[in-house]
Amino acid sequence: MELQALQQKLSEQFHKATILETAIWCVPVHTVNIAYKPIVRTKMDILMRMLLFSLQKAKFKKAEQLSEILLVEELFIQDLLSKMHKTGLITKEDHFQLTEKGLKQLTSGVFEEDQEITSKETLYSPTHQTFLHGEIEAVLDFEDFPEDMYRYHVQVEEIQVDNDKLVEELRLLQMDEDEEEESKLVITSIESFEDIQVNDVPCIEFILFDEEKEQFTSRVWNTLTNNWDPTLQHQIEEKEKSSWKERFLSKK
Repeated sequence: MELQALQQKLSEQFHKATILETAIWCVPVHTVNIAYKPIVRTKMDILMRMLLFSLQKAKFKKAEQLSEILLVEELFIQDLLSKMHKTGLITKEDHFQLTEKGLKQLTSGVFEEDQEITSKETLYSPTHQTFLHGEIEAVLDFEDFPEDMYRYHVQVEEIQVDNDKLVEELRLLQMDEDEEEESKLVITSIESFEDIQVNDVPCIEFILFDEEKEQFTSRVWNTLTNNWDPTLQHQIEEKEKSSWKERFLSKK
């Protein structure tokens, strides 16, 4: 759908209000890449708990000894000991010992396994000072792209987002992906935050007047979120609403 056609379709929603002015302009939205190091938390299996508990209570030097006591194939014991050593749950000098990390996980009953550094792309708007969600490819398909930019858009040389917000965004993105029922992905650290490109997102603005309520309002349709944008509406009303009565009603 072209923007002009979308504007006409949206205008049909305002049955009780008069459209005083319309405009189509773009707001800049950045494609960013967040690299992070995750861990996966799973409920600790029985054999791992039995091994950790045994190593906590006694000194074992070989997997064979544990195999005989727990009545489990030595190969399984060796594989699990190797995994626990690699993940820092145990150490071995003269005999196997639990680390502080191993003791903590045994107590909690939750096994934490580090994953490789990975990354996700998402969209950030300095004007909104938050992440936005939508299909940027669909937005770029509009043929009648406006040249005007949002009059209150924020230009930045470098985007600054604190780690807590980055972690929150990654969690939201993760919720949209399939996860194993008994596992939970946890973000342990943000490795990097990269601004890849700036996208111009068209928005359709309406200035309305409700004669019954004698009330002015601004409505802005964001084509990225495919919804009305309360942030942009609030910005416009905060800066301009006080002048609308004189600007529009004085012409009547």
